[in-house]
Amino acid sequence: MTPILIAFLLCAPTPAADRQPRSSSSTQTDDEQIRQRIETYLRSIDTPIRAAQWRALGPRGAAILEQIAQDERTLPTRRAKAIDGLAAIGSPTAPATMLRLARDEQTPLAVRLSAVRGAARVLPANEVTAALQPILEGAKDAHVRRAAAEALSSHGGCALVRAQAAREDDPHRLGRALQRCGG
Repeated sequence: MTPILIAFLLCAPTPAADRQPRSSSSTQTDDEQIRQRIETYLRSIDTPIRAAQWRALGPRGAAILEQIAQDERTLPTRRAKAIDGLAAIGSPTAPATMLRLARDEQTPLAVRLSAVRGAARVLPANEVTAALQPILEGAKDAHVRRAAAEALSSHGGCALVRAQAAREDDPHRLGRALQRCGG
């Protein structure tokens, strides 16, 4: 009879006061899983991460990716991938973060290029031209100007792209954007 009593006591539920709230534990577990998945994606070299995979991380994933993208101690390649993921998910603060990184001349090139492309994806279509025009016209790095031109050529900014091509010392630098604009 004693073994049955011991088995019963071991299987009995604990009082509610002794249990950790389920939502907090569940949230922590979810956040840990999201962080692990993000780390796996950021370490990926040969396997492209699809937009649907990034989107599956949800808003909590977007918040983590935004932190990584802004962390100057993180390798630029990881920051650039974080921006790509953030662009796929989107968030209310993503456009401002991406534009700030895209405009900052001190930001590493890989991060800036991802930020320019990402900004074109997360901004409302009617805001892309106004937001990227200063980058197209003012970026010191030709690669950043080219990325802005390519984004603008897909969002109705062809007049700006043509005008910038006329100012470039090598107009062929904007060749792909000019092709999209019909010349």
